[in-house]
Amino acid sequence: MPTPRPPVLHRFIYRVLTVRLLLMTAVICSATGTMVFFTERQHLTTEVTRSTQQGLHQLLARSILIAEEDHVNSQAAFLQALDERFTALAAQQNSGSYVYGGFYRSDDPHQTEERLNTDYTYAKTVERYVRVHPPPTGNVELAEVVTLGDRLHIHVILPIFDQKQEQTGSVRVLFAPSDTVLKGMQKKLRRILILIILTVLATSVLLYPVIVHLVNRLTIFSHNLLKANLDTFALLANVIAKRDSNTADHHFRVTLYAVHLAESMGLAATEIQTLIKGAFLHDIGKIGVRDEILLKTGELNKEESRLMQDHVHHGTDIITGSGWLADAAQIIENHHEKFDGSGYPQGKAGADIPLPARIFAVVDVFDALTSKRPYKEPLSWQAASAVLERGRNTHFDPQILSAFQALIPELYRAYVDCSPRKLEDDLRAVFNHYFNERMTIYY
Repeated sequence: MPTPRPPVLHRFIYRVLTVRLLLMTAVICSATGTMVFFTERQHLTTEVTRSTQQGLHQLLARSILIAEEDHVNSQAAFLQALDERFTALAAQQNSGSYVYGGFYRSDDPHQTEERLNTDYTYAKTVERYVRVHPPPTGNVELAEVVTLGDRLHIHVILPIFDQKQEQTGSVRVLFAPSDTVLKGMQKKLRRILILIILTVLATSVLLYPVIVHLVNRLTIFSHNLLKANLDTFALLANVIAKRDSNTADHHFRVTLYAVHLAESMGLAATEIQTLIKGAFLHDIGKIGVRDEILLKTGELNKEESRLMQDHVHHGTDIITGSGWLADAAQIIENHHEKFDGSGYPQGKAGADIPLPARIFAVVDVFDALTSKRPYKEPLSWQAASAVLERGRNTHFDPQILSAFQALIPELYRAYVDCSPRKLEDDLRAVFNHYFNERMTIYY
């Protein structure tokens, strides 16, 4: 099955833009919602702590008054005041209620006076929590949020000082926010999230047409740049053909043969783009070969053959520095390598030869065999097929050759002896499909 091809540039950008705007909305909502939740929770914790501190001051003042009026010791007076205060606080329902209160003496933290609201739904859970956590010692201050029985609670520990500012103990309370408070937090969180979503969507609606317009302009500029590259590309191919006393038909045919073969093998669009560029420019290095060698009609001697082979190096030198043509070097540098390692310039063999070069080697020889040259007549497709078969496992990759053999009759009828106009039209269609319609972004 052919490899799926990358998406068209502008469709790709639109899709990515839409997805990223949605992701941005989700991330902003999530981050802001989390921040609001923790802010609200911290605000509630601060309020409970402040309220508890105020209550302690009132508790100390009340204990002093009780000691004076009832003539009891300070500890008994404090415990009586604690009972009064806890009963009053436990009954509060606006913001929540105190469900546990404990007084821990400084001289003996294990001697504790505790008050637990046994009517509270999660009273047993609160009691287990208190038993698991050791009583506070020293000058400890704590305000934290804990979840007990799937419900949020505020846990506060504060030191208690007498009139001489000496610590007499610590008090620990657990505060359960009311349903009204919790629902208010949730409602506020929902309102903020809805506001954020609407803001992001409104911003996106305003920005989307601007971004789309810029993308369209970018696409036009890209198409124009690509057209200029392809025009230069075709010009180079014509220069090579003229330099070699040939026509551009050879470059057109081998490119079309290579594309059909690559498609039948399921190559990706990027690999076919590489194949097109390399097929068109495979002999560009012949520009650097002297006329007396390039145009010689007789057989080349050993030194002349070596100089002719240098056209491979000339070709790679010519495209060096061109980012757009860099991948064409796979074919320019390797199109004379052979599958058994007997080719040049490096004697590569098998899979060490890039796949596009192995594909091109087959179609290049086929076109040479079936084309008329000043020194030979063209072969029929059957004769050419037989010659190719003799190069199996030596000159050609056997799998690629088998794939091409199945295409030979159809390609021969379509392109051998066809008009230059048809070659140009078909090649233009190939260019349009792989370079204009298939303009892509790659990571």
